[in-house]
Amino acid sequence: MLRRLSTAALAAAITGGALLAVVPAQSASAAGTITCNVNAMRDQAQRLRSQGHYAQANALDARAQACEDAENNNRPWH
Repeated sequence: MLRRLSTAALAAAITGGALLAVVPAQSASAAGTITCNVNAMRDQAQRLRSQGHYAQANALDARAQACEDAENNNRPWH
């Protein structure tokens, strides 16, 4: 019984430690520290497309769109 109890206590401690390690990272990103320069991202995507790097340009366009969507969804008047 003592061994089972210590195993359960160890599992709880590991889980609690993992949760504490994750919370500050989420708080930092939720605080709005991530910024996107959408116009620069779109310009760079256009340059990549002109050089024939279509996959990278599409990925950059998708990131720019995600930034715009996040900005539109985080406005207080919605």
